[in-house]
Amino acid sequence: MKIAVCVKQVPDSETRINLPAPAAELDQSGFTRILNPYDAYAVEEAVRIKEAGEGVEVTAVTVGPATVKETLKKDCLAVGCDKAVIIDDPALKGADEAAVATVLAAALKRDAYDLVLFGIKAIDDDSGQIGILVAQKLGLPHVSTITRLELGDGKLTAHREIEGGKEVVEASLPAVLTCQKGLNEPRLPSLPNIMKAGAKPMETVTCADLGIEVPAAKVKIKQYAPPPARGACKLVEADDPAAAARELARLLNEEAKVI
Repeated sequence: MKIAVCVKQVPDSETRINLPAPAAELDQSGFTRILNPYDAYAVEEAVRIKEAGEGVEVTAVTVGPATVKETLKKDCLAVGCDKAVIIDDPALKGADEAAVATVLAAALKRDAYDLVLFGIKAIDDDSGQIGILVAQKLGLPHVSTITRLELGDGKLTAHREIEGGKEVVEASLPAVLTCQKGLNEPRLPSLPNIMKAGAKPMETVTCADLGIEVPAAKVKIKQYAPPPARGACKLVEADDPAAAARELARLLNEEAKVI
């Protein structure tokens, strides 16, 4: 069985963004980059499937520059993935979700995987589109936001949380799934395994290598803008709590206009 886990390197959620004024691009030079947290659930699930059976091979697949290699090594190969494929093409800079999905679909189709796992979304753009778009482009069944997975006899059973309950879905393989928190508890890489991960194969390809032209972006970000500055805090002072409450209510009604 061949499993692909599509991952993304994203800025750490604690990274501070320097954006004093509206700009067409963000200054990302000081960003600390990590594996997208939702993708860690997909990686862990793939590795657990590998550990539970025989003849299972797990490949981490990503679109990005050479700087993504360290993340792949530490957070994918060191925790059990067997190899990695990096689609690194300078022409993909600024690619939108549709373009990224087109490129990923070409890489996945080339190697014919039985199961493709994604995180439900990336924490940088928060779009949640890539897994669904890839499934559509490959013509494969898709189940989103899964919290439990069972495999057997050429099909899968996936559990997903819905409003007010749970939904159990069956689908045939191959299939595309998006994973969310609650599916498992991702493991941490050990130092010895990080050292060993450097010996695992890591293939770098371009769009030309995949036999496709660089897809044009359908969406372009026009501008980033900082949030409006917060207003000054006003402290209500009064010896009598009842009087303070009346004054607070007046301010919320007449000045803040929230009640």
